[in-house]
Amino acid sequence: MVRFLSDKRIAPTPNPKPKQDLLVIGAGLPRTATSSLQAALEELNLSPCLHMAQIIPHNSRQELLIATTHTKDTATRQKQLHTLISGYAAVCDMPAIFFLSDLMDMYPDAKVILTTRPSAETWAESCRESLGFFFSFGFAVLGLLWRSERLWFRLNMRILEWCEERFGEGDIFSVGFYEKYNEFVRGIVRERGREVLEFKAEDGWGPLCAFIGREVPKVAFPRVNERKTFVFIKWVLVVKGVVSWGALGGM
Repeated sequence: MVRFLSDKRIAPTPNPKPKQDLLVIGAGLPRTATSSLQAALEELNLSPCLHMAQIIPHNSRQELLIATTHTKDTATRQKQLHTLISGYAAVCDMPAIFFLSDLMDMYPDAKVILTTRPSAETWAESCRESLGFFFSFGFAVLGLLWRSERLWFRLNMRILEWCEERFGEGDIFSVGFYEKYNEFVRGIVRERGREVLEFKAEDGWGPLCAFIGREVPKVAFPRVNERKTFVFIKWVLVVKGVVSWGALGGM
């Protein structure tokens, strides 16, 4: 099973009491060890943890996420969010990034963790190498015949729009965006009188466990580097697109 292409996890049973749902909000950008954070939280029994890898393989979840980003009414948007994440003990990566203010208001006791990289330059380079293709015209054309890829591209374009609207940054794989986003998170946390743990995977279990009140496990801290995964996914989708267009042309 390749993350982002397939997901055989069973979705949790929705919780009718939203404020008792979410315990941790991972507010870090993609490529800041969000997959490592997901694995770590689940090792600490904060499971399941919703990550973008559990959204992309499901058309209905992609559609709901895209629709929610366009919803202006707060009550309606938060109801959509509850549908998306209810039953999860934690959330990280893209679902949290769009809706951090809503999630903090919906789950006033949830701990906020801002994952970061050693430097903004390191993050920007990693994003361009791993994710750039999925924001490109080439990806749009190759995936045009497949609903899942069309939705993924639409979601990515919505991400670009959101970054331009909120931060004035057209290039989301830039040092400027990284710094503005992280300061945005700090500001939201300050406004609500909450705490945030700024965390790098290199920090290991200690700070994370102390912040969320869990004992340090006897296993090594998970280090999930998905750079090679994204390279593999890119070539799978390229081949899939070329074969699909070739088949269409031969009909």
